[in-house]
Amino acid sequence: MTSYLKFKTLLTGYRPYRLLQAAFDAGVFDCVGEEAVAADVLCRKVGWDEAFGCRALSALVVLGLLEASPTGFCLSKEGALFFGTGAPHPMGGTLDFEKRLVDSWDLLGQTLKTGERVYAASEKSEAEYKKDLAQYIDAMDEAARIRAAELWQLVKPDTDQGRFVELGFGSGAYSLSFLEKHSGWTGALADLQDVVGFFAEKRKHHPAFSRIGLSCVNLLDDPWDLSGCEGANLLLLSNLVHCQGDVETLGIVRRAAGLLAQGGTLVVHDFYRDRGEAGGMYDLHMMLNTYNGKVYTVGEMRAMVEEAGLSFAGDISLPSGSCAVLARKA
Repeated sequence: MTSYLKFKTLLTGYRPYRLLQAAFDAGVFDCVGEEAVAADVLCRKVGWDEAFGCRALSALVVLGLLEASPTGFCLSKEGALFFGTGAPHPMGGTLDFEKRLVDSWDLLGQTLKTGERVYAASEKSEAEYKKDLAQYIDAMDEAARIRAAELWQLVKPDTDQGRFVELGFGSGAYSLSFLEKHSGWTGALADLQDVVGFFAEKRKHHPAFSRIGLSCVNLLDDPWDLSGCEGANLLLLSNLVHCQGDVETLGIVRRAAGLLAQGGTLVVHDFYRDRGEAGGMYDLHMMLNTYNGKVYTVGEMRAMVEEAGLSFAGDISLPSGSCAVLARKA
């Protein structure tokens, strides 16, 4: 890619997103599959003007999400990964959630001037909060399933048996993936009470669920009451440390280190500012959408795990853009 094409891609990056969102909202991906659907039929089904709609469908072909044939349009091989019946990596929840994040990015300039978060969500009823929490967890789960497979392909335990702990586990995708892969391990998971309840109800039929103990905790509290998570041979903090600032994060890392068994490993999986564009952009995302969240560099996280009394054991970049910092308890 030439410098100009890279700049042009940055400049017009909103265009493919807007097309993708419009097609998703209209139901295009629900109406197509492996068999081609005639353009006029497809436009009629989704409520699009045929002439304009055909141009949008052709643009989806250019993006690689649809394929065109003499008989109409169908999902491409790439599109079938994320849409349609049986998609291995469905992204509908993510697209639904992403729409809610655009407003905060419209306030980037004002946020940079004021030096504090400007965008704030409105007050929610308990029912609205639980609905939003479920939507958030489902959206995060879609990406977590992909990254979990990547993470556990690269981070492997030294023994066939052990105790796996995850703090701030969200949908539980990382824990379930690990425990499914390592049947000799038991798990202990901790998160906020509402998250624990959501997980217990939604994942109770998962094959690994019977090997998991659950605890409720606010990870910003000091101290924790997490006796059920002590003696961890492998402890995961995934997509967690970016949610708060330096002081709070160091406290979490220190308390997590205290839960490790001798020889145990802490894995801090997240986006890092010095590991590609994803980390830099996610740092701004935290600036806009959290009170004091930030994305750290690998060096900053290394300093934190060492201050917590652990030995830095390296970092591993994942194919999808995140990174894992590893540290061990001597």
